Formats: sequence, C-alpha cells, structure tokens
Amino acid sequence: MTMSHNGLSKLIEECGEVIQIAGKLLAYPSGVHPDGAGNLNERLEDELGDLGAAIQFVIEARQLDGRYRISNRRQEKLVTFRRWHADPNN
Repeated sequence: MTMSHNGLSKLIEECGEVIQIAGKLLAYPSGVHPDGAGNLNERLEDELGDLGAAIQFVIEARQLDGRYRISNRRQEKLVTFRRWHADPNN
C-alpha cells in the first residue's frame, strides 16, 4: 500500500469485512453460521475493532479533525440512531 492513499484502501477493505459479517448476522440472527467459522458476534467485534483502527489511521494520515468535527458528528449521529431505535414505528 502506498502512502498516497493515506489508508483509504485499508479503510474500504475493513468496511467491506464489517458489511460481510453484518449480512451474515441478518441471515443467521442466532450468531451461528453454518460454515462453523466461529461466533458471528465475536467476528463482528473483531471486524469493528479493525475498522476502528482503520478509521483512526485515516484520521491521522489525512490530518482530519478527529478531535472535534468527527467526534461531534459521531455523537450527533448516535443520538439520531438511538432515537430511531426507540421509535416502534421504525
């Protein structure tokens, strides 16, 4: 990986891996996939950790405002997600 991408290729890869596990969890809500490759919840935890690392790397490599702008946006979106989740019509 070249530094000119500033971690974007790894970020894309990790997003894809989270999407893959999330899709499996939708298909197998028990968290057990018939391929026997492990607990899907644990796999999701691992992939979310990898994604978090990729996000932090991109923030640092691209000198993004992770301390204020991204953090504030994350908190605003979390409030929205919690509101949506609490609404029985969603």
